[in-house]
This record gives sequence, structure tokens and C-alpha cells, in this order.
Amino acid sequence: MIVRPEVFDDETPPPDLRHREHQVQQLIQLLHRARTGSAQGALITGPSGVGKTVLGKTVLEEFAREYGTRWTWIQTLGKTTGDVFRDAIRAVGGDVAGNTPNDELAGRLRQAIAGDDYLLLLDEGDDLAGTGAVGKLTAVPGVEVAVICHEPDDWLARAEAEVRQYFHGGRVALERYGVDELADILRDRAQVGLVDGAVTREQLETIADDVAGVAREGIQTLHAAAEIGVEREHSRIYDVDVDDAYERARSRIREANLSSLPFHHRVLYELIRDVGGITGREFHQRYEAIAERVYANRERMPISRRDRRNKLDKLQEYDLIERERIDHRWLYTAVDPDLAAPLDVRLAPSRIS
Repeated sequence: MIVRPEVFDDETPPPDLRHREHQVQQLIQLLHRARTGSAQGALITGPSGVGKTVLGKTVLEEFAREYGTRWTWIQTLGKTTGDVFRDAIRAVGGDVAGNTPNDELAGRLRQAIAGDDYLLLLDEGDDLAGTGAVGKLTAVPGVEVAVICHEPDDWLARAEAEVRQYFHGGRVALERYGVDELADILRDRAQVGLVDGAVTREQLETIADDVAGVAREGIQTLHAAAEIGVEREHSRIYDVDVDDAYERARSRIREANLSSLPFHHRVLYELIRDVGGITGREFHQRYEAIAERVYANRERMPISRRDRRNKLDKLQEYDLIERERIDHRWLYTAVDPDLAAPLDVRLAPSRIS
């Protein structure tokens, strides 16, 4: 039944950006303004799974091909300002060591691009606001930036004044798809990835409705339904296969999300998962009790309470943890207690007295 499984991978680009035509034009217009000398950033916003990264990568790739502009995509989650600069320098062919002082990085980037235009797509940029990273990048002549984040108002409120001005009027907002829109997208994947007649339009609309218009979850649910159908020796996808596909798809997405997270997030996740449920106060106490040992001999340093809270938001956003208010306290639990984060260090003690 499944003829091209790679069609359902997150890394496989869609044949076209169906039902995103307006946002494509918005982003192209912002890139044109930047190219003609009007400093103008693009803030690509929206909830998880609606195609922000796909939109950014696809449009920047086409724009760069047409105008000969160099560009790169940088996953910024968990990275310092220095890390982002080094990634940008190396992506354009520049040479920079890991211990190069931060105050030399802007000059190294300017030297590497040699007066040309250079577009940076900064993914998972929620934590960049207020760090100075975006302002320092855009201060380099020729560098223009597009940032992907989830909550634009919160992001701009935390950003520096010059960064807020840089992104003024530069939002490209993506919402969840409508049922018919997502069913169209799923049909495109099915036509390439499955045998003819494997799934009905009604089933695609059911999936689109049940996942509330989140493209990533819809695509993974369709894939999981086909896998289950094959396992049951069905010649096509049955309704019962769809019914049983949702949890497999969500589990697969959670596993991929967890694997994509950097060390800090994995530590925080394991602190919660390991005990089966923990209050906010116990969580911070336990983190502070293990931090010195967990971070020993690592480049990363323990993070502040504020940074921990920001990263807990990301874990919730990724459907990895749940938060419940009980007796004036927040209780955190793992959505899937059997899903462990890959860590090379134990987090004991498991309880704080």
C-alpha cells in the first residue's frame, strides 16, 4: 500500500505550498524590500506543525536561486549568540574556530560575505528575543534576517527597540489549515506515497478535522493509518485503521520532537519524567541539586529559573509534558512516561526532601 514512505517524512518538502499563496507573496515582498536597501526583517509566526519552516525554506531557496543571493537556515534552539554567528560564518564558507572571541564574530561574518547580500532564516527563534543576537546580525552590512517563532507579540515585547523597529510590519502569520485545505494537502501526499485508491476523500477530511488543521499531525496520521492497514493485510485504509493511527502518529511526533531538542531541554524533561510528576517548586529544587554534577565538564552552564520556565513552555508546545493547577501549585507530568530523553548522565537523586 505504501509505495514511497519518504513522502511522509518531515524533511520531504511538499510539491507546492498549497493554500499558503498569500503568505508566500508576503514573504517575497519582504525579501524584495531587504534586497533593495530597506532594512526589513520577516517574522514568520504560527503554532507548531503549520508549516513555518517549510514556507521559509522554500521561499528563500527560490528567491536565492532567482537573484543569486546566498542564504542559510540555522536551527537556533539552545544556541548562544556566538553559536549562531559561527553557524552563519561557516555556512557561507568562512573559517572560524569555536573559541573565537564573540567580539570578533561580526567582523568575521562581514569578511566572509565580502559585501554580498546574505539571508539568514533563524528557526525556533523564540529564545533569541532580548539576547541581542538578531540586532548584532543585522548590524553586519548585507545581512538580512527572517525569524521563525510562535508568539510574535511576546517575541517583540522581549526584543530590543531597534529589533522591534526592524520587524515593524514584517509579520507573516500562518494559521492552522481548514478541513478542506488540509485534506487537499493529504491527498497530494497520498497520490505520491500510496497506491491508487488507498484512502478516500472522506477519510482525509476526517483526519484533517480530528487533528484540528495541524499539517504535521495530519501527514503522520495518514502515514500511520497506512502502516496499520499493511500490518492488518488490508488492501486499502479502513476507517478502523484511521481510528487507531492517531496515537501512533502523536507518539512518533513526540519522539522526533524530543530528539531534536538540545541538552538543557532534555535534562528538564527527564527531571519531570523520572519522578512521574513534580511540582514547580520541587522541580527547581531538584534542578539546583543536580546541576553542578550534570553540567560538570560541559561547555554549557546551568540555566536560570526564567530560562527553565521558557524551556518548559517549549516542552509543553512539543506535547512532551503537561501542566495542571492543583492546590495553588503547578504539577508537571510527562505525556508519555515511557519516552526517555537520550542523555549520557544520570539525574539522581530522584527526590528532594
